[in-house]
Amino acid sequence: MFNSVIFDVDGTLLDATEGILKSVNSSIEYFNLPPLPKEILLQFVGPPVLSSAMRFFQLSEAQAQKFTDYFRTRYAAGDVFLAKPYPDIFKLLDILKSKGIKLGVATYKRQDYALELMKHFGFDKYMSAICGADNDNKLTKTDIVNLCIEKLGAAKVSTVLIGDSVHDAAGAQNAGISFIGVTYGFGFKSKDEILKYNPAFCAGSTAELLQYFEK
Repeated sequence: MFNSVIFDVDGTLLDATEGILKSVNSSIEYFNLPPLPKEILLQFVGPPVLSSAMRFFQLSEAQAQKFTDYFRTRYAAGDVFLAKPYPDIFKLLDILKSKGIKLGVATYKRQDYALELMKHFGFDKYMSAICGADNDNKLTKTDIVNLCIEKLGAAKVSTVLIGDSVHDAAGAQNAGISFIGVTYGFGFKSKDEILKYNPAFCAGSTAELLQYFEK
């Protein structure tokens, strides 16, 4: 069993859809960009906004950085708190904590947002390390995961990352730790997609995560 568990945030701990889409749409309007259908907008949830802006609007990195800066301003002004914790996620954290498992967060959210968000929803009391992205979007998911491992003082052989996307799977793989993929978030749509990454477990709900860790 694992001695340390690291969580992604969007699509794993929190359903951040409403706030992110609201800020993305505000940014699209501000820069007079063409509106996107909802199925495309949903792909902004999870990955760095800068890379999504470049991908879907064919912006240069400099233009995408301006889009990202505006998005962050709107998001921090209140949209960030429109997120909702997934059902039973606190019950899961209570169980892990009761087992003496060290907990951490590794997210693409900017570090200051990550800290504020974790405190707002009460996740901070469970986490021994909260690690987010830098202002210039230079840190990769692997960098953030490795930073979290270091802050936890965790042994990689007994550490697992729980996340909902290929970014999380690759981050765990590149960092040399185990991975648990979930399909209730925004990235993976089926367990078959997760199985490509040789996960320790696949979960379709927080209830399945509870069952896994209650063993």
